Amino acid sequence: MFTQPIQTLEFGLLLGLYLWDYTDGEQGRTLARQYQPFPLPSKEDARYTPSDVSIVVPTIDWDETLPSNLITWLANNPREVIFVTVDRELLRLQNTLQSTPGVREAMEESGANIFILSVPQANKRTQLCRGINEAAGNIIALVDDDALWTTQDVLTTLLAPFQDDDIGLVGGPIDSHVPEERQNPGVITGWEVAALRIRQRRENGMAAFYAADGSTNFTVSGLTMLLRAEIVKDYYFQHLFTNDMWNGMRQNTGDDGFITRYILYQHHLTDRFKSTVLPKQWRLGIQLNPEARVLTSLIQTSAFAHQSKRWYRSGLRLRLTCLLYEPGYRMMKVTAPYMARKMAGGMVTPIFTIVRACLWYRLWVNFPWFALVLLSYVLYNWFSGLYTFYRRFPYCGSKIWAAMIADNLYLVSDFYSWATISTESWSNRSSV
Repeated sequence: MFTQPIQTLEFGLLLGLYLWDYTDGEQGRTLARQYQPFPLPSKEDARYTPSDVSIVVPTIDWDETLPSNLITWLANNPREVIFVTVDRELLRLQNTLQSTPGVREAMEESGANIFILSVPQANKRTQLCRGINEAAGNIIALVDDDALWTTQDVLTTLLAPFQDDDIGLVGGPIDSHVPEERQNPGVITGWEVAALRIRQRRENGMAAFYAADGSTNFTVSGLTMLLRAEIVKDYYFQHLFTNDMWNGMRQNTGDDGFITRYILYQHHLTDRFKSTVLPKQWRLGIQLNPEARVLTSLIQTSAFAHQSKRWYRSGLRLRLTCLLYEPGYRMMKVTAPYMARKMAGGMVTPIFTIVRACLWYRLWVNFPWFALVLLSYVLYNWFSGLYTFYRRFPYCGSKIWAAMIADNLYLVSDFYSWATISTESWSNRSSV
């Protein structure tokens, strides 16, 4: 006798979940439209210039784009560029940079010095600290070796938020670099299309989070981030950074997540840690000007799957750390309530994935016509998004199936990340 009310409740619950998705998405789009970038100061009023910036680049298995990427950094006239590799790769990196046409000319034109340092074993966080401690600039740019700066104003634009005394970390827009010769449906691989789709879906996230509460969509990208030297040279920051543990294992990657968390929440940790910069509450500066756009190359092979697994695991560990430990959900809400809500929501995604699957099954059994109508609505929205993606990247049309898989990767990635959460590797770097 209670079957019909129960079935109706199940139908209403499923509709409620999709209504929540729509409302949450609309809120994000509204917030993204409210975002305002930092104004650029005049040359006379600028507190920092590119000559105040030391670029630190950790690298072990670089590809052929590194020298050309270096030239784009030098075009911004930084103070210096500091590479940190491992001992066994030191000579090879020196030879690579010295033998590449254009590097010496770019260095002489910019006036920047290039230093190549090394550490005994590959560990991205150790390499970063080695370069940071040798840096002479007041602002330190942590840059990945595959970062391509699109203009000569990247540094000038990213320095603008530092006009505010309490801005400690600045990040800008990140996009994908697809070389012209690969913008061909017969050449581009499904791996590249999947990577392009995943990054494209995250584009409005930084703007929405920053407009909401001054946070970001969980991390400022380590592809290019700028920090005040006084923060990253602080002894206790480096102690925490290089001794960050998970399940008894010292963390190698996830450096950008740690830094973002430290900047946003370290002022909540007064009772636990003692640091020379601890009393100050720092803020993020998200500068989404087109002039600050940084591109990253797309992995063309199955190595992208390994990179994705590392990203998902690092993201899960970051969410667990923030919500349960440093600083904890209650203190997160004090500083960044929107970020806290989105993080908490992400943690229950696997549960709701199972709930949706069960509700969909029940709906097909008991209300097939309603199920068909709802499925049509869901597919319409999905295909509309895919068509927009295709219009923007028409050369991906032959591999649109890869974008479709990327859209539904969460069905596997959430559960895989939980199952392998303690696995730690710089897994897209073959020599590690």
